Amino acid sequence: MRFGKFTSTIALAAAAAISLAACGGSDGTAQNADGTITVQIGRAPAFPQFPLYVAEQKGFFTDGGLKPDFIGIKSGPEQTAAQVSGQLDIVDNVPGNLLPIIDKGTDIKAFTVTTKASQFDIIVDKDYPLTAKEGDWKTTMKELEGAKVGVIARGTGAEDIARTLFSEAGVDPDKQAYIATGLPSTTMAAMQNGQIDMALTIEPGITQAVASGLAVEPFSLRAGQGPAELMWPGVVGTVTSQFAKDNPEVLQRYVSVMNKTLTWMRDPANKDEVISLMEKTLSVPSDTAQDLYNNSLDNYADHVALTDDDIKQLNVAAQWVHSVGKTSKVFDAEDFTIKVDESGQSAP
Repeated sequence: MRFGKFTSTIALAAAAAISLAACGGSDGTAQNADGTITVQIGRAPAFPQFPLYVAEQKGFFTDGGLKPDFIGIKSGPEQTAAQVSGQLDIVDNVPGNLLPIIDKGTDIKAFTVTTKASQFDIIVDKDYPLTAKEGDWKTTMKELEGAKVGVIARGTGAEDIARTLFSEAGVDPDKQAYIATGLPSTTMAAMQNGQIDMALTIEPGITQAVASGLAVEPFSLRAGQGPAELMWPGVVGTVTSQFAKDNPEVLQRYVSVMNKTLTWMRDPANKDEVISLMEKTLSVPSDTAQDLYNNSLDNYADHVALTDDDIKQLNVAAQWVHSVGKTSKVFDAEDFTIKVDESGQSAP
């Protein structure tokens, strides 16, 4: 099954102050009168965050004892500022953004896996002369030497991944032309207009570009085709250390809610409803929603809470982030992760 995911962004909303009702939880968290705990969650209309929409629409948060206050997120720096200030309690992030923040002294921990693999993947203009066999990433990248490369923004994760792909294929990444093309819609427009030959982009751009005949996907990082140093959980759920210390019950409830949500999404009996929710919450056309459902559900984590294997893979991510010059040292994943077991109990 081909993997897929996407992250699009919306403007950062001003966070409203939350007034909690007067009962205190056993771990010090304040509870509402109905026993739920209010939690502020960053969310965008993006494939990794789609389960958050499902959990809200199906009432799984309420069933699990949480009252979510969703706050729109725009960019990494704004997201981090909101999390550190307490405007966001839980937010998804990618290792390439998370570790440089930690390197600057912000004490943030990963505690869940959202997606198994990279959120970025490659598309190439259908008219670009590729001869490599599908899945042969090294030959493909050699043939793309000199191509105009679209990236979401200069100096960010998409460009870092593109540079690594070129370098590992024996192509000098510094001799490539990298062009900031923004999110999927503007990236596809740039390809349509001949401004770029290829792009490292996110869903729904990948699915839409291939389905429309604009581009091909010669290999897929999300399917495990690529250099070993790029194989790690692409999106993780994060909290500040202080929030985790003060609110262990929130982490436990959140893990349980998301496990229930993913189980519901994967049940074939719910296929039509899942596709309908994709169209509604992610603003994608029906055919794209169908493709995402058929090709992409396996890209969500098989388990929500971090496992020992996930932590080992995040060590690979930490080594890669350091290798591209984004951190001053290689961080040990044990130091920036928290384990909560799948039943929602605190792990030893």
